[in-house]
Amino acid sequence: MNVFSGFPRGSRYWLRLSVSALTASTLTLTSWVSLAAIDVCGSVALASRQYGRDGRDGRDGRSGRDGRDGVSQTVRATGDPVLLDLSGTDGEDGGYGEDAEWVRCRRQPRNERHDLQAADGGDGGDGGDGGRGGNGGTLTVQYTNPSALRQILVTAAAGRGGWGGRGGDGTAGCECHDHRWTVDVCEDGLCRREDYECDDGHDGADGRNGRNGQEGSPGQLILVNQLEPLPTETPSQSLSVARAANQTLTLSRNLWETRSGAKNLLASGSTIANSYQFYTGHIQRQFTLDWQAPQAAPTFTESIDLELQPSGQVTIDFPEAYWLLGETLEQETLTTYRVDGIVPVEEVTQLAVGRVDGRSRTFEVNVVDLAQRSDVIDTQFEVRYSTSGNDGRRRRYDLEFEGLVPEDIIVQDHNRFTLSLGRLPIRSQLLSGGTQAQVELKIIRSYGNNSAVQTVTWEGEI
Repeated sequence: MNVFSGFPRGSRYWLRLSVSALTASTLTLTSWVSLAAIDVCGSVALASRQYGRDGRDGRDGRSGRDGRDGVSQTVRATGDPVLLDLSGTDGEDGGYGEDAEWVRCRRQPRNERHDLQAADGGDGGDGGDGGRGGNGGTLTVQYTNPSALRQILVTAAAGRGGWGGRGGDGTAGCECHDHRWTVDVCEDGLCRREDYECDDGHDGADGRNGRNGQEGSPGQLILVNQLEPLPTETPSQSLSVARAANQTLTLSRNLWETRSGAKNLLASGSTIANSYQFYTGHIQRQFTLDWQAPQAAPTFTESIDLELQPSGQVTIDFPEAYWLLGETLEQETLTTYRVDGIVPVEEVTQLAVGRVDGRSRTFEVNVVDLAQRSDVIDTQFEVRYSTSGNDGRRRRYDLEFEGLVPEDIIVQDHNRFTLSLGRLPIRSQLLSGGTQAQVELKIIRSYGNNSAVQTVTWEGEI
């Protein structure tokens, strides 16, 4: 077939070539042949492709190291001059982000039978964050004469944060030389035009500048108006219920007061935080867990947490796994917590519907406490009683009664409750034999200041 049959024989573009001889390499290398004027028979357009090579992204800068905290030191103020440097060191600057590599655009191919996408520029690397400045060290001074503090010159400055590194520069994407072109395509004597386009590459983004590091905190001053070592303190203890029961434990705490004006107490030119801690004394308190519960204490292995507050009060954090009934008793230096009863929480809501029997005014529902704790736990019942007709469709219940179950129609036999629901103000025909009913019981369980709710449901034919 003559691939140039659509042009007059005298045209300068007329040439006899077989289709098999017209290869892609022939079209590429023979730049004087304009595809816009060539009839290509039986050829198929190719998919879009990229030309050029994308720019490589720059590497992120390294984050700066944090500064070191100043050392902490304890000294005795005797009136002799003391010079101390407890400063934190500066954080390290973050490294610069690397610039992106320049994109290689190359020359745009001409008259291609597919869309082109020019190469994208690379993104610059992010700058590294600056390191945090180190904190000044803590200075503890023991003294008896306040004027001796004026002989102590201390520098406990905070370290400065490092500067964040600069982000690297992104590079521009390639730009198309020809954004649109047309190729004439002929097949079986019919010719058509195909339009193609080239999209410019995207510019790479500049890297983010690194964050500056935070400045550290200046050093702290602690004043102790005695030369003797501070008493050892045990402000908190954690031990099992079994170990704590009927034992006397000792808790102790050193007391501190926050004051201001540290710079006015030390030598002129000292660098330290203006607020300081002043020792005001030492307290002790004893604690005992008086076990009066009917259950044996060794069966309870979870821990209780005790803490002596600065006010002298002992706070008791019991395990959440238990409900306790008891009382706190305070004496001069002794705190006693008397445990009158204890119930595992997991055993509070283990009730289930038992036997359902009777009809009309004798209709009753039995509820059984599987954990057998109902002799010590208070129990209340609320009921929703509903009935359903049998119309062959999906069952739907209509509410007939909702409310609290009065105590006078509940009979408790240890861990079994019999609810005479037939004595509720419900029409007797709604409780008659053959009625499809639903009983939903909301059970409120309480023990001391604790309470929980469990819901059980029965459905069936009376």
